[in-house]
Amino acid sequence: MSVRRTAAGAVEVAAPAKLNLFLEVTGKRPDGYHEIETLMVALDLADNLTCSLDPSGRITLACDDPTLPTGAENLVVKAAEALRAAVGRPELGASIALRKAIPAQAGLAGGSSDGAAALRALDVLWDLHASETTLHDCAAAIGSDVAFFLQVEAGSEHCAAICRGRGEIVEPLSLNHALHFVLVMPPVGVGTAEVYRNLTPPDRVRAVGPAAAALTGSDPAALGRSLFNRLQPTAEALVPALTRVRDALTAEGAALDGALMSGSGSAYFGLARDRDAAAGVAQRLETLGLGRVRVVTCGPGSSWAENAS
Repeated sequence: MSVRRTAAGAVEVAAPAKLNLFLEVTGKRPDGYHEIETLMVALDLADNLTCSLDPSGRITLACDDPTLPTGAENLVVKAAEALRAAVGRPELGASIALRKAIPAQAGLAGGSSDGAAALRALDVLWDLHASETTLHDCAAAIGSDVAFFLQVEAGSEHCAAICRGRGEIVEPLSLNHALHFVLVMPPVGVGTAEVYRNLTPPDRVRAVGPAAAALTGSDPAALGRSLFNRLQPTAEALVPALTRVRDALTAEGAALDGALMSGSGSAYFGLARDRDAAAGVAQRLETLGLGRVRVVTCGPGSSWAENAS
């Protein structure tokens, strides 16, 4: 994540969305969480955080989405509290403004990305120079996907990783080419906890290796054949309306190499042959009333500055 200081002394950082190109559930942990193996990429779609010092020592969060909680349950606030506790500086305060572009309960990890962005921004704002170990310990404590966003840089070759455990064990991957997706964000959300609660454990666990090899190679068609999400059937059973999005993307097979739900839903994506193909699919899908539709990109050459808003 790239952090910048403003002329007024505040710190700004963009918090990217992610897609799961592969997601397998490999077991259940004693702590109640599920063990996963997933292949994720960071996108040129992002929320934006602006952090300013608050001499009173308070941590406050304002958000342009009135439906999101801004108290202690928000991962941005949790990140701030965790960081100042980890460095033993309880007197530090910050006023944080969050501008949302990533919908909640969409499987795009907007909340986790916001938490990671807060860790990066506050480390600079408070002039802490915290170690990566400290930041990753804070990330693991507040959310499963937070560590991923600390180790990737959207809009660059360092935009992808395999994540294991609860998602906190991150193996970064390099991507030397851009990939273009059509992203559909339905107006309905899906609760992650409910999906996992209703999940039927697989008889046979799939390995992430083929998808990772296809991602780092130069064959989008091979990647399209490797797309997989263990959670998708369960989410679609809980919210049957989502199958309309899946079917619409599947019908675009001539322009897409594959389509999948991201995370626990409700967002779906199609892997396009190129950006022009993605734009054509997006234009057609926009007429169907499926929800917000846009073209998103990962990897070098993605239009990060254009879409980080």
